[in-house]
Amino acid sequence: MNNTRILISGGAGAIGFQLAKFLADRGDETFIADNFIRSERDQDFLSLLKLDNVTEINVDLSDQTSCNHLPHDIDYIYHLAAFNGTQNFYNRSFQVLSHSTLPTINLIKKYGKDTRLKRFIYAGSSESYACSVTKFAWPVPTDETVPIGVDDALNPRWSYGGSKLHGEIACVAANCEFNMPFTIVRYHNIFGPRMGDSHVIPDFINRAKEGRFELFGDKDTRSFLYVTDAVRLTTAVAESDKALNQIIHIGSEKEVKIIELAETMMKIMGRDDKIITKPSPAGSVKRRCPDISKLKSIVDFSPAYSLEQGLYETINYYAPELLANKE
Repeated sequence: MNNTRILISGGAGAIGFQLAKFLADRGDETFIADNFIRSERDQDFLSLLKLDNVTEINVDLSDQTSCNHLPHDIDYIYHLAAFNGTQNFYNRSFQVLSHSTLPTINLIKKYGKDTRLKRFIYAGSSESYACSVTKFAWPVPTDETVPIGVDDALNPRWSYGGSKLHGEIACVAANCEFNMPFTIVRYHNIFGPRMGDSHVIPDFINRAKEGRFELFGDKDTRSFLYVTDAVRLTTAVAESDKALNQIIHIGSEKEVKIIELAETMMKIMGRDDKIITKPSPAGSVKRRCPDISKLKSIVDFSPAYSLEQGLYETINYYAPELLANKE
C-alpha cells in the first residue's frame, strides 16, 4: 500500500464504487464516505470493504457537524456525492437540491485550505448547461466554454442541474479565495452496473422485465460512456497538471438517439417487440453530446467498452435472464 490518501464522497454509488475499487486495487489508502440515500450495501460493496486499505465512513455530508468525522491529511478528494436520478428531480426536488449542494460547501470548508490537498475533483454534470442548448441553440457537440444557467426556475428539474452549477462556482470561488486546487469533470451519461433506477437504461431494463417496452424521449440524443472507462479517465485527469483548475468533459463523442439506444438493447435481449414511445419529461434537453477535444489533449482516450459491450454488461447485471445469448 502506498501513502496516497484518497477520500471519495458518494463512494458506494455507481461511479464512486468503481472508482474506489480502482484506486484501492492499485494500493491507495481509500476512504469511502456515503449516507446510502441512493447507494446500496450489496455484496460487491461489502467485499470491497474487506480490503485493508479501504475504510467506510457512514456520514451525512450535508451536516457540517458530521463532517468532523472525516479523516485528516487527504491528498485527493473525489466529490461524487449527489442525489441523482431523473425521476427524483421532479418528485424529491428539495432533497436533490440539499444533498447536492451542502456536501460541496461542507467539504470545501473542511479541506479547502489544507496545503496537503493536491486536488479537489468535483463531479459536474451536463445538466448544468442544458438551457444553453435548449434556449440558445449552442452548438452540439458542446465544449467546456458553453454558458451555464437555469432557463426556468419554476421547473423542479433544475433542482439537480442548478445544484451542479452551484458546485462548479463553489470550486472556482474556493480557488480564488484560498487557492484550493480543483478539477471539474462534467460527466455525460455514464452508465453501468449499480447505477440504481431513475435513469433511461435501467428504467428500460426494468420495464422490459415486466414485458413493457416503453421509451420516453425517443427522438432525444445523448452520448453514453461505460463506467469503467469513465473511472480511468477521471483518475487520469485528476492526476494531470494540465487539468489543474480546469473544467473537463468526460463522455463519449458518439451522439446516439434514445430510440437507437433502445433498439440496441432490444437486439442484445433478442426481442423484436414494438417499442412504445412517449414524450420526454418536461425540461429535458433534446440533444446532448460533449466535445471531448480538451479531454483528448490531456489523457489517452481509448475506451475499452463499446456502447454494445457496456449495455450487455449492464443488462447482465440487472436482468441476466433477458439476455439472448449468455456468454
